[in-house]
Amino acid sequence: MSETLAAALILGGAVVALIAAIGVARLPDAFLRMHAATKAGVVGAGFMLLGLGFAFGTGEAWLRVGLIILFLLVTVPLASHALGRAAYVGGAPMWGETALDELQGVLPRAKVDAEPVLRLALPEPAAAPAQGPRPPGAARRLLLGLAQGPGAEAALRDGLLAVAGARTEVTLLSLLCAPSLANTGPVPLGGAFHARRLVERRMAQARESAALLAHALERDCDAAGLSFRTRHEEGDARLLLARAAAHHDLTLLPRDAWFDQALVLPEGEAAARAARLAIRGALIAVPGMAPPRALHFLHEGDPDSGESLKHLLGLGLFAALPLTVTPLDAPGAVEAAEEGVALAWAHGWAATLGAPPLHPDHPAPLAEFSGAVLAVLPVRMAGASLAWRSLRGAPIPVLLV
Repeated sequence: MSETLAAALILGGAVVALIAAIGVARLPDAFLRMHAATKAGVVGAGFMLLGLGFAFGTGEAWLRVGLIILFLLVTVPLASHALGRAAYVGGAPMWGETALDELQGVLPRAKVDAEPVLRLALPEPAAAPAQGPRPPGAARRLLLGLAQGPGAEAALRDGLLAVAGARTEVTLLSLLCAPSLANTGPVPLGGAFHARRLVERRMAQARESAALLAHALERDCDAAGLSFRTRHEEGDARLLLARAAAHHDLTLLPRDAWFDQALVLPEGEAAARAARLAIRGALIAVPGMAPPRALHFLHEGDPDSGESLKHLLGLGLFAALPLTVTPLDAPGAVEAAEEGVALAWAHGWAATLGAPPLHPDHPAPLAEFSGAVLAVLPVRMAGASLAWRSLRGAPIPVLLV
């Protein structure tokens, strides 16, 4: 019986020591690795010593085992505490998922340049943005996709003030595109651990950057007297955004931005991903956007464009604004645009036919969209559609229907 118990204790101690060794090799920061090492020094070694006591079974053996275990219990916690304090004061980096630092402000902490962690200070509250007149038929449920890129914050703020009414319920969707942030490219042999740490740092930076953007938009909503709530989600940005947009009248997105919080995508890729979004009711905002005073629908002459125009007429948004339907240089586009104008009049819209037809391989003249004109495009495959091609490069807001 003693031999069986001795073997079980020695084997249990060896397993604890093995798990602790794996923890020392794989845990992401010095503090967690120290925690694993402590378990090997006390629990693992203690089990093995107890097993040896049962194996020998003599009084002298038990005396030695007891003294050694007592020595471990007294010295290992003190040594671990001293090492942990030295690591903290010396500035050893913490795991990116660390939620609370209870020693902050209690102990001094040096800065380490080897693994910088982004710490952004909240900006000072800005003056309340000027509120201009808002268009009739403002969105009742407005979703703001908090993507980041050049001018994204200004585009979201200006778009919010341009289309939100007094009774608008605003949802601020703080969204992180996990596949983009987790893509580290090919990893060399033995580099998986460092790749995971890189992804952890990226996610921590992206969360902090997203929190700052959400904080800024919350202040804008408060200043405008709008009712709002904030949500944070992480995953496939396309799926999560489409799911959230289905429960809102209008989805506001900044132009040329994506939900990697401007951290990892190469130049131009964020704009390409945003252009491939096919979300009905998505409003692509730009900095300086004003409340729309007219709509300009680009008709491609196909049944999908006709269905998009019908959706716009039944949407109820911007119904009091004048509408121009301009055909593109495509077969049957002029006749389809004329039918669209007649349909708009039947729905009570003040509609006119734009001329001449636009060619999709040449940028549309900006004079047609000067002032507070909102371009309206068919939603299907927006980035590859003829209407989208005719507007490429134009710094104007676009509504997908």
